Amino acid sequence: MKKATYAALTELCGPYLTRAMPEELPPDSDLMPDSSCAVYIAVDALGRVCYVGSVCRPGDGRGLASHVSEYLHDLPKTEKWRGIHVLPLRSDTPEPEVRCIAGEVAGWLLPYDRERWPLAS
Repeated sequence: MKKATYAALTELCGPYLTRAMPEELPPDSDLMPDSSCAVYIAVDALGRVCYVGSVCRPGDGRGLASHVSEYLHDLPKTEKWRGIHVLPLRSDTPEPEVRCIAGEVAGWLLPYDRERWPLAS
C-alpha cells in the first residue's frame, strides 16, 4: 500500500487513531501490535486488497492479535494473505464506530474477498 493511501485512511479514523503504522506486517499474530480495537487491511502477493476487517475487544490489549490468529487458523481465504496493514484505534472506541471506520476503509479500498462489508454510517 502506498504511504499516501495509508495516510488518507488514517484520516478516516479521526480522533480514534492511536498512531500511524504505515509499514506492512507479515500475517502473523505474534507480530501484530498491542491493540484491543483496530481496523486491518489484508493484501495478497500482488499488493491487492483482499480483505478489510475490524476488531473491538475492550480490555484485551492483544485483541487484534487474537482476532488475526483466529482468522489465520480457521478461514481458508487467509491463505492468500501476504501482508497486513493496521489502523490501531483507542481502546475506548465504541464498537459501532470501529465498524463504521472499517466500512469507510472498505469503501475506499474495495477488497475483492468480502461477502459483506461493514456498514459506514
